[in-house]
Amino acid sequence: MLLLWPGAPRARLVASAVTHSRLLPTRQDTLDLGARLADLALPGDALLLHGSYGAGKTCLARGFLQRWFASPDELVTSPSYLIDNVYPDDGRARLRGVAVHHLDLWRLPEGKIAQLVDLPAVFADAVSLIEWPERLGARLTPPEHLALRLVIAGEGEGEEQPRLATFEAHGARWAERLPALLG
Repeated sequence: MLLLWPGAPRARLVASAVTHSRLLPTRQDTLDLGARLADLALPGDALLLHGSYGAGKTCLARGFLQRWFASPDELVTSPSYLIDNVYPDDGRARLRGVAVHHLDLWRLPEGKIAQLVDLPAVFADAVSLIEWPERLGARLTPPEHLALRLVIAGEGEGEEQPRLATFEAHGARWAERLPALLG
């Protein structure tokens, strides 16, 4: 309980992040996690995908987009060179009229993406999957987001290495949906 006396300065209370982890033993588990995220995603959601090269960020995005468009054959490539792969609703999207932006900020200096992409519109109307989100910088990072960190967690070959996924729900939007994701 927070007690304030008359005339005391008001403190702004910030909800702490809700954090959970899950082991993803196979590539298929990473794709399945992406699909579960797609089932829960809403317009305005930002999913910040952290991880080193080969950690599975694009694989997770592939699972998300294949479910979003109900197409296991949906071609999903890394946006490393294009920066922003936009997937508009072509009549197959899980939510009518909602586009998905798959961004890779690796090649950009911090904050540069704001000169290339209308982030306020993306964060309001679309779903965004953002690789290397630290390049957004604190000023551009949406306060409500799901941070997902992928790390290689064992031995394996190529994409079949097990991964550990750690989820941090920042704000009420994802904190409320995180139990359904993990259930």
